[in-house]
Amino acid sequence: MPARHAPAIAMSTPAPKEIYNVYVYLTAMVASMGAFIFGYDLAFIGTTITLKPFNKDFSLTHASQSEKDAFSANIVSLLQAGCFFGSLAVAPLGDKYGRKPSLLIAGVLFVIGSLMQTVSFGHVWAMFLGRAIGGLGVGLASGVVPLYIAELSPPSIRGRLVGIYEISVQTGTCIGFWICYGVQRHMAANSAQWITPFAVQLIPGGLLIIGMFFVPESPRWLAQHKSRSAGLAVLSKLRGLEDDHPYVQEEMTHIMDTINDVFEHTPNGGLIAQWKELAIPSNRRRILVGVFIFIFMQGAGSNAINYFSPRIFKSIGLTGQSTGLYATGIYGIVRLICVIIAMYYVVDKFGRRSMLMGGAVIMLIAMWFIGAYIKIANPGASPKLTAGGYAAVTFIYIFAVGFCFSYAGVPWIYCAEIFPIRIRGLGMALCTATHWLFNFVIARSVPYMVSNIGYGTYFVFATCLTLSIPFVYFFVPETKGLSLEEIDVLFGGSGPSFIDAEALERAEMGEKAEALRVERVQV
Repeated sequence: MPARHAPAIAMSTPAPKEIYNVYVYLTAMVASMGAFIFGYDLAFIGTTITLKPFNKDFSLTHASQSEKDAFSANIVSLLQAGCFFGSLAVAPLGDKYGRKPSLLIAGVLFVIGSLMQTVSFGHVWAMFLGRAIGGLGVGLASGVVPLYIAELSPPSIRGRLVGIYEISVQTGTCIGFWICYGVQRHMAANSAQWITPFAVQLIPGGLLIIGMFFVPESPRWLAQHKSRSAGLAVLSKLRGLEDDHPYVQEEMTHIMDTINDVFEHTPNGGLIAQWKELAIPSNRRRILVGVFIFIFMQGAGSNAINYFSPRIFKSIGLTGQSTGLYATGIYGIVRLICVIIAMYYVVDKFGRRSMLMGGAVIMLIAMWFIGAYIKIANPGASPKLTAGGYAAVTFIYIFAVGFCFSYAGVPWIYCAEIFPIRIRGLGMALCTATHWLFNFVIARSVPYMVSNIGYGTYFVFATCLTLSIPFVYFFVPETKGLSLEEIDVLFGGSGPSFIDAEALERAEMGEKAEALRVERVQV
């Protein structure tokens, strides 16, 4: 049976226009500097390590192709390894100390790692250690940022606000691509040419640290760990309304009802209690859905293009370093424009399921074509780009469009919203760790895949995309428009008492939305 669509359940108090205010957008944008650092690294590292001064300073000029492949895999994958372990800290740090302090720690780790990379001056150990330390910060931020934004967002624009995370990723990616192109074209071929892209990492890391002093803590975290009044004060500020406004009061009642349910069922709290919560069938289902969404995200192959774009473009017939970097820069612009449209205009209108399946169809067609072209035309044997080669380049950009309207941002949104407050930090940590684990696998594998199996690289990604469609159709329910508390009921959780779970089930089974009855508990 396919995953059921859920009706958009609104609170009994109509949403006033004040909740769509500048402050809530700015808060999401500041937090998303943690995503910018991730996106920038995605783009700049793969192109920077191809620069001649970098190869000279790290003694790679006369290295064999296998040695270069190993170095490329190490410098990219060490950050992913750090990200994996950093993401595991989302639950212990984010739940115990709060979302803000966790992001502050992430920013400090990233700046320390970036500084080590910038001043490594050809010392491989310093470069590799800096990559790993920076990865700890990126991994921690990648889990906390979408979680933090989801907890402070109004339900009707939660997808858009969490989507700012992915917009920031793509902004960083686009800037990273073009900085590499700029230093290659306009800077002298000396050490400064590769040091500059590494030094730029310090800017978003520093801005994240500074920004954390100007944004509030998550109102849900405050309500759970401090008091109702602390959560209410932040919630009213984020909504642009007085704390006695009916909308704010009702939203706060929903939050407190859920928190009281947490204390009733897990009075001891802590990570041990959260791990026990994972054994509950509804929570096992959420973990499996979240984990597989991120596996398919990595299996799509987008990060392979991000990390090793010059080499990917060369494999389909684009020759010359400047040409490859320019094509990569255009690729970054296409991604940025598409992500802005997808996250701002589409995700809260068309929903998560349709975007994941529709984008997968576009991407798999592109990957099957590119793989078939390389198999038939053998572009590496010809110095000129043929008509088929131009078509393959075009399909790389078509792939980017499909990815940006699906797996670029939707997994972060979906996994940030599906877990109940009892295990939200732990659930996001497990999903994010899966993301970085498979990101690590991709980073280690792609240089060897391109060298050894060529066109088969694209067929592997196409196969993963093909398998993702039935998975989403059968196992991923729609969540757009639902509050975080209502999503708990959608996945089979007990939910707070203000939701009529039986009516929700009837509506999910296809009855009219009017059959749904939401009752507010009188307190």
